[in-house]
Amino acid sequence: MLKQRYGRIVFVSSLAGQVGLFGYTSYCSTKFALKGLAEALQMELVNYNIYITIAYPADTDTPGTMEELNNKLRPAETQAIEQTAGLYTSDEVAEKIIKSTTNGSFSCSFGVMGYISTCVTSGVGPITRIFDALLQTLFIGIAKLIGMILLKYFYTVVRKSHRPTN
Repeated sequence: MLKQRYGRIVFVSSLAGQVGLFGYTSYCSTKFALKGLAEALQMELVNYNIYITIAYPADTDTPGTMEELNNKLRPAETQAIEQTAGLYTSDEVAEKIIKSTTNGSFSCSFGVMGYISTCVTSGVGPITRIFDALLQTLFIGIAKLIGMILLKYFYTVVRKSHRPTN
């Protein structure tokens, strides 16, 4: 890519790379780290016309995910929280990542929950599309409000599961 002075690099993080979730301490921290890597690498490669896309898919309908859900390998709190984001087919995830990469978007989010998380966590990340920057700027206030309501719900789920029973 450096020799041809063009290219695209895609990192696949997770919605859990934007929002810390119960039961995913190790997973979230590694997925959060990808954002820092992607942002720094984008800045280092911009002069070579090489661009980064980082995708934040929610649960994807794969054999591994289905095994976790069907065999109740995830804590009940985690399952309740993750249901707010939905379940996507691997084709939906792949198509969205390809579209975002082709369009030159830095971030690739999935569904309403994903878009809200991307708006709230975009910070001073790379601006590769003015349209994305305008939308994030316009929706940041309402996205933050919705995000706070969802986070309160997440904490309620966790607190209810750990209340002592008499």
